[in-house]
Amino acid sequence: MPLLEIHTHPLRAIWQITETSDELLILLERKELYLPFLTQTTSEKRKQEWLATRLLLKALLGEELPVGYRANGAPFLPSLDLQLSISHTRGYAALVLAQHPVAGIDIEYRSDRALRLKERFLSPEELNHLDATDPLTHCLLYWSAKEVLFKVMDQSDVDFSEHLYIHPFPLQSQGTLTASETRTPQRTTYPLRYQVTPGYVWVWTEGEDSLQKINSIL
Repeated sequence: MPLLEIHTHPLRAIWQITETSDELLILLERKELYLPFLTQTTSEKRKQEWLATRLLLKALLGEELPVGYRANGAPFLPSLDLQLSISHTRGYAALVLAQHPVAGIDIEYRSDRALRLKERFLSPEELNHLDATDPLTHCLLYWSAKEVLFKVMDQSDVDFSEHLYIHPFPLQSQGTLTASETRTPQRTTYPLRYQVTPGYVWVWTEGEDSLQKINSIL
């Protein structure tokens, strides 16, 4: 059962997907919540990712709850007043829960794709701040941070290089960065956290230790 990491501040976790969808489904009890989606989905990869996030939710909350989706595709919990964000990448699924107004998470496996496409989503200033010793990892964090920013903005017609800006930050194994958007009149800035591992990087919205608060409403 590869539940890789589980954390508070805020409540979040990662699942390394090594099981088949059938093996993942065995680990869940409320089959009626999952069978409609599984019978309509032909992609094994999509089934694995979808079930892995339900197992993460079970691990974080201690029970299985239905997940709804808004018109823009964003997930939410109909039965709980909690913010939910989900992310998938090759072989991994990640999830974050929080009570504050927004929750966002993104996980990216290590590849050179973000580096190859950096001019498409980074501004000239951001390009100038890429770490010269490890531009691949730094670029991957920029991409992941912008994915989180895009999720919490809940806006359409967003240009990643023009409307989303990641303030300069040193490349470390873990740390804090600042992300700003200019797409809305509010021009909101968000503090984000990140972690770098040999297999993936992940970025999530900052938040208070949410475990005690979440336990109080379950």
